Amino acid sequence: MLNGFKNPGRIALIGAKSEIGLAIVSQLPEDKSREVILVGRNGEYALDVTDRAARERVVEAIFDKGDLDLAIIAVGLLGNDPTKSPADNLLAAMDVNYLSTVHLLELISDRMKKQAHGTILVISSFAQARPRDDNFGYGSTKAGLDFYARGLASTLNGTGVTLKILRPGFVKSKMTEGMKAAPFSITSQECGKYGARAIRSRGLVMWAPSILKYIAFIFKSLPPSVFRKISHR
Repeated sequence: MLNGFKNPGRIALIGAKSEIGLAIVSQLPEDKSREVILVGRNGEYALDVTDRAARERVVEAIFDKGDLDLAIIAVGLLGNDPTKSPADNLLAAMDVNYLSTVHLLELISDRMKKQAHGTILVISSFAQARPRDDNFGYGSTKAGLDFYARGLASTLNGTGVTLKILRPGFVKSKMTEGMKAAPFSITSQECGKYGARAIRSRGLVMWAPSILKYIAFIFKSLPPSVFRKISHR
């Protein structure tokens, strides 16, 4: 349950090795009584995120042991494995970034509604703002997730449950190692600060960094020919 200072006492991080997810948890106010449940490939709450039965089993196990104050869903796949075909990479990204994550959102929000409180933070991406030739596959999976999350957030009004969306740009991490950093790049720790801020904010969406909110608006307004030239730089 939330403590006297309204800080989350029981947290589940789905994506135990996510540098962004771990950074978000580290940025939350300190609480010695806090329980952090790490959901990853190994451990008590081992999860293959693409396994429907496993998703249902793990979520049930988490809530059966007590109320959950905060769930951070920090799973994601770029879909750029050189050992896979473009089609296989796309299907893998769709499975992790959309199908599996949306199912987790549904499962967790349903259990939180029954306890009448809780917050969910899901990680979207700046890539969902507009299709670019070099990452429209990945961007489409995040766009679908973002769309669903915004709709779900609306339906949660009045239930005691809140949903927040974090939209990072390029984050320097193991996931992006070897890739050319994009403008306004940030580190995982910097992204974690925005994530922690999102949880406490009244708004639905938090961009990381904040300037991306305005960049996205400009991108959406540009004619296709101009946008294509910019995105290829």
